[in-house]
Amino acid sequence: MSRDNERPRDPAEPSEGEQLALIRETVRKAKVERAKPRTWRGAALAGELPVARVLVDKGPVHLDKLWDYAVPAEMDAEARPGVRVRVRFGAGTGKVREGRREGGGLLDGYLIERVAESEYRGPLAALAQVVSP
Repeated sequence: MSRDNERPRDPAEPSEGEQLALIRETVRKAKVERAKPRTWRGAALAGELPVARVLVDKGPVHLDKLWDYAVPAEMDAEARPGVRVRVRFGAGTGKVREGRREGGGLLDGYLIERVAESEYRGPLAALAQVVSP
C-alpha cells in the first residue's frame, strides 16, 4: 500500500502498537480453564500433588522434555521423584473408549517431580506402573 492510499490517522484512535498491547493484556487476563487430571478408566487420583512430570525414555531429541501424567491414588506413596515408571506414550490407533484413545505403547520414564496442576489443558493419562520404588 502506498502512502497516497493511506487514510489520515485519527489522533484519538490507538496506534497499531497500542492495539497489540491491548489485545495482549486482554489475553493475559482471560481465565483459561485447565483440564483436571484424570486416571485411566476413572480410578481415584492421588490426594496431594496429583500430577507427575515424567522424562520419557524416548529416542528423538524433540521429545526430550517433561510430560505430565496423572498419579493414581494406589501409586501415591510409591510415585516419588527419582523413581522409574512405565507410562503410555503416543495416541495409538486401536482402542477408542468413550470418545478418547487409550492406546499407545508402554515406555519407561523417570518421575522428575510432582505438582498440584498441569500446564497442559487436555486430559492427562495416568502412570501405568512404578517400576523401581
